Amino acid sequence: MKKTPTNLSTNSRQAEQQHNVAHDGATSKPATDHSISAKTHDAPIDHLTSPSLKPLVEKPSLASQAFDHIKAAIIAGDVQPGILYSVNQFASLLGVSRTPVREALLTLSQQGFLRMDRNRGFQLTEITEKDINDVIEIRLMLEVPAMSRVAQLSSHIGTHLDEARSIYSELDAAAKSADVLRFLTVDRKFHLTLIDALDNHRLTKIVGDLRDHMQLRGLRRMASSGQLEDAHKDHYQLLLAVESGDSQLATNVMRMHLERTRNEWS
Repeated sequence: MKKTPTNLSTNSRQAEQQHNVAHDGATSKPATDHSISAKTHDAPIDHLTSPSLKPLVEKPSLASQAFDHIKAAIIAGDVQPGILYSVNQFASLLGVSRTPVREALLTLSQQGFLRMDRNRGFQLTEITEKDINDVIEIRLMLEVPAMSRVAQLSSHIGTHLDEARSIYSELDAAAKSADVLRFLTVDRKFHLTLIDALDNHRLTKIVGDLRDHMQLRGLRRMASSGQLEDAHKDHYQLLLAVESGDSQLATNVMRMHLERTRNEWS
């Protein structure tokens, strides 16, 4: 059965969108490639209503910003499976031309976040419950002992702890304002700053990649219900455990945080 997205756009905007699509590679007319499931269909531009997708500023590069914003929308669950999205849709929502958006979408496709359907658009690469559990299990194996080790080194990593403390303030502000885009960005930065204190760049990259390939649909729900601030209290407890050099407490808090991610955020 086809999904029917809610169409909130005006007739004039639809006409403009149809005109733009005619000059872009992502048209809503099915191509001769029959590899696309019959369940998929093109979405009107206003079907994709994500707070993560809003007009961009000039710095840093527009392609980099588009990449970060669209990835955040994917992780937050705003980009839905079974829907075909065009370059024009994202470009209109982000308030930029198609070129940086196309570059961002191609990069996201190369990294496995999206699937490109030539001459039609992009679809979300779905994450199953097993995928989420697999990622969490790997993160438990890596991040729990890593935080124990970071706590043991607390007296030697003052610069990293100062940075983590500063980042926590940003994270707390994002949670209080229910800014999911900012929260996701700063949450990633907070955890990777602590991991980076071990001076193992391969570990930092692996953990970053694992975090990126989660879809945390629960965050949007918690933000809208005012629960995001409570949900991130683990970060404060983790910071205190690491700063005090309590490796056992850091281990327990990190494990609890990842289980919360599995059960409440995903």
